Amino acid sequence: MNLAFVPKALNNPVFEVTRWGAEDRIAELDGDISFRWVGPTTTDAAAQAQILDDLVIQGVNGICLSCNDPDALIPAINRAVMEGVTVITWDADSPSSKRATNVSIDQEAAGAEAGKIIAQLAPKGKLAILTGTPGALNLEQRVAGFRSVVDQHADIEVIATDPCNDDVQRAVEIVEQRINATPDLASYFFVGMWPFFADLKTMPQLKAFVDRGGKCVSLDALEGALNAVDQGYCNSLVGYSWWGFGRTAVDVLVAKIRDGVDPADPMFTELFIVDESNIAEYMTKQAETGGRF
Repeated sequence: MNLAFVPKALNNPVFEVTRWGAEDRIAELDGDISFRWVGPTTTDAAAQAQILDDLVIQGVNGICLSCNDPDALIPAINRAVMEGVTVITWDADSPSSKRATNVSIDQEAAGAEAGKIIAQLAPKGKLAILTGTPGALNLEQRVAGFRSVVDQHADIEVIATDPCNDDVQRAVEIVEQRINATPDLASYFFVGMWPFFADLKTMPQLKAFVDRGGKCVSLDALEGALNAVDQGYCNSLVGYSWWGFGRTAVDVLVAKIRDGVDPADPMFTELFIVDESNIAEYMTKQAETGGRF
């Protein structure tokens, strides 16, 4: 059985944890299962479509894809399915395609959880949002969920939604510039943890912002984000298991290809909250597992 995972981009380290989960699960299973990890260098839906077409020609049996654009990838996904390839998505979906299921979180619910935390920590004042690639369905859903909560609070003013195009260095630059340009900023929401893949010391403005009472909430709870909470760069995280995504996706593909078992659709994993009350627990878990949780 030949499986391939296609992340949004190879330059986004968040996807590597899903790769670990997939490789770990394959190593546990009986049978001859090969695994490929292939994606565009940067977030590019057209490049992903070409990769899918190439994988079909190369004879893969199953593909797991995180979509840069839900609509642009419909033709490539549907072509693969028509050729007998089992296609599922993870994290970022293409719900109108013929993919079998989406292994993910309830993106709107995750955004809403972040909105509730912001509304509690900073119930008034200016709020900025950092997002990734415009048009990515998972990010749009997170923002929608977040806005469904904060827009109910008349004293919270959303001043900007800045895209970093899933580029870590660009994310750092945006955050530092936004805080420097907005001295009365009250809160910041990161739709994903892009800045926390960088050296935290490259964000002195963010550290000063939190030190003086500004509130920062981020989706994702991988190592860099945990360090950010532990070291005072962020107040709270809405987390979930990227490692679990990989494990679940492999199980779904193997069950469908080998046994003809149709998966539930969608397949959501649980959310968890990290803040100062439990950061020590999660730092220990990170140290003990290397992020495999």
